Amino acid sequence: MTNPTPVKTNHTTTYPAINPLLPALSSASKNILITGAGTGIGRATALSFAKSSASNIALLGRRTPQLEATAHLIETSYPATKTHIYPVDITDLPALQRVFKSYTTSIAGPIHTLIANAGIHPGYSTVSTLPNNHLSSSLTTNVLGTANTLQALTPHIPAEPDSTGYKARVIHVSSAVSHIQFPGASAYSVAKAAAAKLVEFYALENPDLWVLNLHPGVVETELEGSGRLRADVDVSLPADFTVWAASPESSFLGSGRLIWVHWDVDELRELFDRYKSGEVKDGAEIMGGLPVHKNFTLGLLGWNGRV
Repeated sequence: MTNPTPVKTNHTTTYPAINPLLPALSSASKNILITGAGTGIGRATALSFAKSSASNIALLGRRTPQLEATAHLIETSYPATKTHIYPVDITDLPALQRVFKSYTTSIAGPIHTLIANAGIHPGYSTVSTLPNNHLSSSLTTNVLGTANTLQALTPHIPAEPDSTGYKARVIHVSSAVSHIQFPGASAYSVAKAAAAKLVEFYALENPDLWVLNLHPGVVETELEGSGRLRADVDVSLPADFTVWAASPESSFLGSGRLIWVHWDVDELRELFDRYKSGEVKDGAEIMGGLPVHKNFTLGLLGWNGRV
């Protein structure tokens, strides 16, 4: 499958423009909360935020040993960043609310950036043979769990931009299967599509926050035992891209978008500048042989309807 792309340069590993050590990407004085922080993309993202000098990072997940391992890596390499471990299941809203309150109380401040990374892949099956528990578990964790996370967050995130105009960040780790069909992935796909639309509505309903759906690529740690997908990125790419997305450098995208980590951020900026200048007209432009709609959201191709 050829990846859809609006830019000419696509990445498979981190690169200079998203280096967490760049002053423009600094997370100094910022409080971060990451769900699914015990392994894989969540762990790597926590390390990237620590590398960018985050003040506090809350590590949420179901398994305490994995969270402790992530915290140990941060404390060893980036001792200036304080870690906070919270074992919790995102499907349990009251427990999640207690965690968010405990974190903001302990740091005596708000959450500046949420990374909603927790989720499950229920396995592969055709619709005709789909086990009921595969669909229900996927919807419960990936959709209800995301809704719970956003509800728990809302009282603890700045409701208005700061004095520089910077808006607090809500970044949902989505998936390409939310908008690309992949045989056998229906239980995962419908849940990730629903979660992505949920996040789009959250962006619409909270205009003073900056909200993003982010496809992280496929990393090796997520493929154990699946045999269906091939890794297409190193985990450093989604980890560092997320730090870039949480910085003021990403503001040109606007809130409520769905973006792939593969896409070069400098070329994305150039593309959006062209949209704003009118050089790229409403509808689509052919770039790299593929049509690119300016909205970068889940929608319907093939018509020019406007809401």
